[in-house]
Amino acid sequence: MFDKNKENNKDIPLYGIVDERTKSVVNQGDAYSARFMLFAVLIDIMIRGLNLNTPIINNNWDLMLIVIVGGLISTAYQIKSHVLFSRPFGRSFFYITLLITVSAIIAVIIMLFLASQ
Repeated sequence: MFDKNKENNKDIPLYGIVDERTKSVVNQGDAYSARFMLFAVLIDIMIRGLNLNTPIINNNWDLMLIVIVGGLISTAYQIKSHVLFSRPFGRSFFYITLLITVSAIIAVIIMLFLASQ
């Protein structure tokens, strides 16, 4: 009598209509990303335990690199599975560009606030 799938399937700007397959692919991409980050942090802790005086380890840029690569793994899996850009390209690209712009503005404001102190 009632179509429950229409209530569950929402139209999200980045993914389009979200159904069970979309949720499954996104969760699998995040699982691959989490496994990579888990083992990368484990190896990073082992390397830090060796007490090497490497600038990348002393400034914690290795941890930032692990997070960035983990995000790229999840994104690449979603693009490969045709989930991320399943909508018309212009709308998805606009949404991603807007998200990056807002994030950059927030980062600049935080850096200016920290530099003034």
